[in-house]
Amino acid sequence: MALALSPLSQVCKGIRAYLDGAINAPDRSKVSVVLATPAETASTGAGDSDHYINLFFYRFEPAGLFPDTLPGETGWVRAFCLVTPFAAGEDSVGAGENDLKLVGEVMRVFHEKPVFKLNIDGVDYHVQVIFQPLGLDQLNQLWSTQGDTIYRPSVLYEVSLAPVVPAEPAVPAPLAGGFGLRVQPSLDNLAADVADRLPEVPAMTPDTARPDWTPALAFVHQGACAFSLSFALASPTLAAFVPRVWLAGKAGETVRLHWQTWDAAHGWQSVTPASDAIIATTTLAPDQAASAVTSALALPFADHVGQMLLHAERDYARPGDGAIVTVRSNPLLISLYTG
Repeated sequence: MALALSPLSQVCKGIRAYLDGAINAPDRSKVSVVLATPAETASTGAGDSDHYINLFFYRFEPAGLFPDTLPGETGWVRAFCLVTPFAAGEDSVGAGENDLKLVGEVMRVFHEKPVFKLNIDGVDYHVQVIFQPLGLDQLNQLWSTQGDTIYRPSVLYEVSLAPVVPAEPAVPAPLAGGFGLRVQPSLDNLAADVADRLPEVPAMTPDTARPDWTPALAFVHQGACAFSLSFALASPTLAAFVPRVWLAGKAGETVRLHWQTWDAAHGWQSVTPASDAIIATTTLAPDQAASAVTSALALPFADHVGQMLLHAERDYARPGDGAIVTVRSNPLLISLYTG
């Protein structure tokens, strides 16, 4: 029976798949990129015209960050990968020269794109490959474990940070949508009501001259801007509520409005598909909320206790390497509670 995939194995396979696609361009010789030990790949042997790149993930360490991670939360590890070419000779080019060609290609590919976005069980993770020095002592230790395998030129990369996802993730707590203050002489007679103070919305003007500018977002409710709103279940106020959002940024550009929902049973979950909206103004000014151009949305749910988080998202091509990066606006929060 085949073993089930783990998040760690999916990260390693994702790195292998990207390297395979980057090196095996249509106008190049076929190179097999494999996950194995150097001894295993050497024993299978490259044929007269076969080239291999072996990825040997041999060491895993704690991330050194997030010391308060609980067992039900996603953990993080650093993985170390020894990259070794097993090239064949062809025509007047020997196997040793082809080894150097493959090592150089690996270094070029990881230098041009050191950060990868990998989707694991529906969740996107970013991992980075970092070139590491490989000393003589470490070389001797590594290759002494590979039997009679002849040493080939190799490079070492750290892959950070690889996720360790629990089979039964802990349900995270809800977010705070506001705060209140109560002063009384004792805890015997708790007041029924506490005055809530919601986060104030400042004027916001995204710097659209930057390629990585992020939209500004706010609810417009009862003629005022808000970052957070709360409603009692089955209340007339909730029944009559239609979320309207005000977007600011580069006028005319389309962004995605993406909901996430929370309840006590499932925690935070993404709502798909996101809905598109067009930015109409460059500045979000709370004192002009009554005349703002807004977009109406539907609530993901309105029949149980929970929270809904809303972001505006946009993609842009990073100038350095052309990679597509997603950026998010400030969040908006709606809380539903029992009255």
